[in-house]
Amino acid sequence: MTRYGYARVSTREQNTDHQTDALVAAGVPPENLFVEKVSGKLASRPKLDTLLGLLVPGDEVVVTRLKRIGRSQQHLLDLVRRFGDGQVDFVVLEQGIDTSTPGGRLVFHFLAALAEYDREMIVDGTLDGLAAARARGRVGGRPAALSARQLDTAQQMYDTGQHTVDQIADTFRVGRSTLYRALHAHGDGRDCALIIYRNSRPKVDHTQRRYGETGAGEKFQLEADRKWFPIAPARRTRLRAMVYVVDGVVARVRAVTGEPSAWSDDDRGYADVPVGPPLTDLQIARQLPTLGIALGDPRPHQRGKIREYLTL
Repeated sequence: MTRYGYARVSTREQNTDHQTDALVAAGVPPENLFVEKVSGKLASRPKLDTLLGLLVPGDEVVVTRLKRIGRSQQHLLDLVRRFGDGQVDFVVLEQGIDTSTPGGRLVFHFLAALAEYDREMIVDGTLDGLAAARARGRVGGRPAALSARQLDTAQQMYDTGQHTVDQIADTFRVGRSTLYRALHAHGDGRDCALIIYRNSRPKVDHTQRRYGETGAGEKFQLEADRKWFPIAPARRTRLRAMVYVVDGVVARVRAVTGEPSAWSDDDRGYADVPVGPPLTDLQIARQLPTLGIALGDPRPHQRGKIREYLTL
């Protein structure tokens, strides 16, 4: 059995004599002392790493206090597990811990359990707080470069095909790469679905045509669901489905049918997208296996966002 001692101070100006004297008095040979002069928060400690590499079953590590060797509760728990797995005893002089004795092991495991409980409580409290914040629309992190309303306007500008990405980025004073990420611009050749956000209030235009959610039968709703959307020509060949979210819940999914070359366009360049009848969940799973959306799924509506693309 070899007894090793480990001492640490935070800065080079501090003196380690108190620790080394206590370790030598506890039976640690001076040549087996490892003295570190680094911050306790640093992950890399060369002396401690060297010490850990020397340990074999039956050895003993001695410190004056727990805070001298552990940079955090989790780090301390990891060290203790490592000592236990390697059959290495651990002695803390000023706190009366000696894992070579049954009583010492009991005390240390109790302290370790309290530390782990404290850490789990902190984690649980943090997660609860984040969940409560998300429920209120606060997601943390850096503020978005574009608001939901700006994103929708930028998406419309892009989909009409009348503006280049550089022109749109200049309009909103963001970088080209930022705009591409925000728009999920179809540049990688992948299929996509168009998600459309609505509320359940029926709408009627000046021609008495119902649009949005009509509140009527499938004939009228199909007519409202297919007209009219600004979809960039390059994206049309990859559009596979239209997903209709009503009052924050997925209400319908329709597969896109027909060749884009046969689509009609109005005077604004908006497309009349031919779509089929609403799909069942089984049909969605079979025809759109990577969509990841089922009927009735919640999909909260962000204020100002009318539509968005989802890459399949």
